[in-house]
Amino acid sequence: MMARVGIVGRLILILLAALVLVQLVTTAIYLWRRDQAFDARLSSPLADQATAMVALVEKASPEELPVLLRAFNGPDLLVTVADGHGAIRDERQPRRPIEALIRESLPPLDPPRLVSIQYQPSRDGSAPRRRILGRFMANRVVVTVGLADGRYLKAVADGELMTRLFGLQPGFFAGIIGFTVALLAVVLFTRESRPLRRLAGAVQAFGRDPEPRPVKEAGASEVRVLIRAFNDMQMRLADLMRNRAFVLGAMAHDLRTYLTRLRLRAEMLPDDSDREGWVRNLDHMHQLVEDSLTFARVSFGADRGARSDVARILTHEVEERAALGAAVTAGTMPAGPLAVVGSEAAIARALGNLVDNALKYGGSAELSLTVEGPFAVLAVEDRGPGIPLDMRAAIGTPFQQADAARTRNGGGAGLGLAIAREIAAGLGGGLEVGDRPGGGARVVLRLPLAPGAA
Repeated sequence: MMARVGIVGRLILILLAALVLVQLVTTAIYLWRRDQAFDARLSSPLADQATAMVALVEKASPEELPVLLRAFNGPDLLVTVADGHGAIRDERQPRRPIEALIRESLPPLDPPRLVSIQYQPSRDGSAPRRRILGRFMANRVVVTVGLADGRYLKAVADGELMTRLFGLQPGFFAGIIGFTVALLAVVLFTRESRPLRRLAGAVQAFGRDPEPRPVKEAGASEVRVLIRAFNDMQMRLADLMRNRAFVLGAMAHDLRTYLTRLRLRAEMLPDDSDREGWVRNLDHMHQLVEDSLTFARVSFGADRGARSDVARILTHEVEERAALGAAVTAGTMPAGPLAVVGSEAAIARALGNLVDNALKYGGSAELSLTVEGPFAVLAVEDRGPGIPLDMRAAIGTPFQQADAARTRNGGGAGLGLAIAREIAAGLGGGLEVGDRPGGGARVVLRLPLAPGAA
């Protein structure tokens, strides 16, 4: 039933249920308070009043008695003195503590004086059929006490017997009830919004990892429709990205074949400047094909279940580049291994692209590795002209390069940093571009630490 109710209807039902609950709880507290009021009030004020009236009546002369009764009686209290006790509490019922209190406060008689306390629901004096229900429905208390001369004093107290509960105003408890109900409403609203929070988390996760992860359909009908549409969109996008990767892979495979044939023919040309130009252009085309294929592959998703030692990857990169004569050095490094999320091949490719850019545009690369919170921070700095502020937003975008100051050497398709950014984002990290102190560019690769890594 609730699954077919819209989110607006659910919120309205929650509010109505909260209001009904307030009324029910308030009514229950009122009845309980009034029930307690009989014993709480009678155990002190009314008991004292009853014993005082009995003492005065027993000492009064026949002429003074009518004056005393006039003084006792009021809108909520009726006191009479009669020869018979009339209706009293059933002796088979347990004796109430207030009865013993009144008897102990009066001079003893032989036989013991009669003390009876009755709760009555109406002025006709009829006893309630059920004791518990009768106490809830009672609106007056009848006190009957035997006098020393054989007569009986009967006091009937009507109306509210206690204006405070535990010494506090009833409004205090109304505020507590209102706060409790409001807290309950917040809990219910939070429960209703939980499917939306799960959906929002799934949307963010899909932006980082396009692998489809269906969200459980729950909540109001509109929310279920939204979740179903999102799950369908995930599947369609995943299929599109798989198809894109397949098409690019097929194209790259065929292009690599033709490029290999062309390069073989270029190698057979006479040794002159034209031959070198042909070989250089073919190498650039081959690199473009490889970069395009890599970008399509990494943009589909990264392996977050793998763990790699990024310190070892960095050390290996520096050693390999230095062995080839490149100006690559290592700066700040951790004392031991540093495990991060991601495969070694993906992280090495991202780091290699950053180093290639630094060498290409700055002539050198200075690498460092530190830890900041839950991330390993891998920084690559160069001493080139730097990257202008207005161009940094485009860095990392596919087929986008910086201005001529950074691309004076030509070549490249602008996919190096895009690949590095996609790898980092797929693992839950990111790529940042800034300035190196003293001049040059500083590119930072943030990779999430593996669980348990220091």
